[in-house]
Amino acid sequence: MMKSPSRAARSAAALLCVTGLFAGAAQAQTLTSNSTGTHDGFYYSFWKDSGSASMTLHPGGRYSSQWTSNTNNWVGGKGWNPGGPRVVNYSGYYGVNNSQNSYLALYGWTRSPLIEYYVIESYGSYNPASCAGGVDYGSFQSDGATYNVRRCLRQNAPSIEGDNSTFYQYFSVRNPKKGFGNISGTITVANHFNYWASRGLNLGNHDYMVFATEGYQSQGSSDITISSGGGNPGNPGNGSKTIVVRARGTAGGENISLKVNNATVASWTLTTSMASYTATTSASGGSVVEFTNDGGNRDVQVDYISVNGSIRQSEDQTYNTGVYQNGQCGGGNGRSEWLHCNGAIGYGNL
Repeated sequence: MMKSPSRAARSAAALLCVTGLFAGAAQAQTLTSNSTGTHDGFYYSFWKDSGSASMTLHPGGRYSSQWTSNTNNWVGGKGWNPGGPRVVNYSGYYGVNNSQNSYLALYGWTRSPLIEYYVIESYGSYNPASCAGGVDYGSFQSDGATYNVRRCLRQNAPSIEGDNSTFYQYFSVRNPKKGFGNISGTITVANHFNYWASRGLNLGNHDYMVFATEGYQSQGSSDITISSGGGNPGNPGNGSKTIVVRARGTAGGENISLKVNNATVASWTLTTSMASYTATTSASGGSVVEFTNDGGNRDVQVDYISVNGSIRQSEDQTYNTGVYQNGQCGGGNGRSEWLHCNGAIGYGNL
């Protein structure tokens, strides 16, 4: 948070602690020491000043993190270098609450002028824009919410230029902020850049930009997948796609499969805790999540799937042959997260 020096430059000359091997497809890597670099097509940054915080880089735009209260301050995420006016989609899990000092935000830097900027989507006990002496610059509408804009000044603080510097920070803070637990959204970054510029808050040449999780003297976890918009995110067409299925069972042991064009891409056995299950495929065609071993007290709740970070909510889908409605399985209008019987929810074409 703003209670400690800026994080970016402190990741220089960092050591990398990894698990996994670099062979074939990208393998998961767990970072426990400060590092920046690239992983499976995305830039990443990880920094902490002490404690047990760690971040795991998963294939594609996914990363997960966990930290305990013995960590003073940490921040990390995946994104792009250079940053710029992308459409950023994010989804996953943000495991904190209002008592924990943490935030989830798009975070980046520019040079000439040197600017540190944030688009804050969710935060816990402390609003990162609550700087002493800051200046408010009004608010604007973007992506279904109001964003309050504030400028803060950092003096004699570390930066990406390596030496202690004086520079401004720009904040767009979402109102209402996103909640905790299962989380998803879209940030049309150009809307923020354009509004800032209209109020005289100019940026320079873009350095890196990541979708970051941060914790300060707190504890929590995150599991986030990002992508950059473009084309039709609802129908990506050909090419590799990262599919995340967010689901749980009511008894544990429920089996589900992700099918594309009637072919099984991946299968999983569920627990009773909501979790994210990830598959990568270049297949195209109709996509379904199918429940295959109904019996006893077993039911399945599918919160959503995401396709390259674009969310498709289960309750928005009309094809559901496993929900019990009007006295029979599949007997209603679909539009449910639940599979009470063997059956499937359809999510449209990939």
